[in-house]
Amino acid sequence: MNRKKYCKKINYKGKQRLLSKRIIFAAIRGEEKALKIVVQHYDHYIDCLASRELYDRHGNIYIYHDAVLKTELQNKLVTGILKFRISG
Repeated sequence: MNRKKYCKKINYKGKQRLLSKRIIFAAIRGEEKALKIVVQHYDHYIDCLASRELYDRHGNIYIYHDAVLKTELQNKLVTGILKFRISG
């Protein structure tokens, strides 16, 4: 299975679940529970970004999940959420 097929494997049957406004605003305020929900919501997407295709000498494809890159992407997401401000 290549990376594109792996990343499209879980698709919520064509329906995209959205985060509620309550959770988004709580995450912006820095509530730990809400931040955890947001990170879990984007977990599959982050997994796809942190995976790479590796080929052996026989041409077989292996999907490598980079745990360090995944952690860095999750930290960037949380940092971006905490920096976000809503004016109005």
